[in-house]
Amino acid sequence: MDDFTRRRIEKIMRHYMESTVQEQLKNQRGIGYAMDGDDVILVEQRPSKDGSRWIELPVAQFKLDAGGWRVYGLDSGGRWHLVPEIPASDDFEAQLGHVTRNELGIF
Repeated sequence: MDDFTRRRIEKIMRHYMESTVQEQLKNQRGIGYAMDGDDVILVEQRPSKDGSRWIELPVAQFKLDAGGWRVYGLDSGGRWHLVPEIPASDDFEAQLGHVTRNELGIF
């Protein structure tokens, strides 16, 4: 991923994190992300059961390749699998929208 794309994704994700969690829930739930090479992992943040720390639960993975952004979901064994119902797209925000709307019920 080139620097321009990386900065654009970071800006999109900052806005997404700020606008997704309602103010009254910010102490109970959060959204975060991690970038690794050409991959972006969306995570849900929640306090641990004892409330001593925040834990991150992976929600979706976005992989950039020659065909565009592809969306992956986790199976029950913790392995990422391509979601074939969401076609690759050059529009990262559109892919993020698919995950947010969760029309397939897998995120």
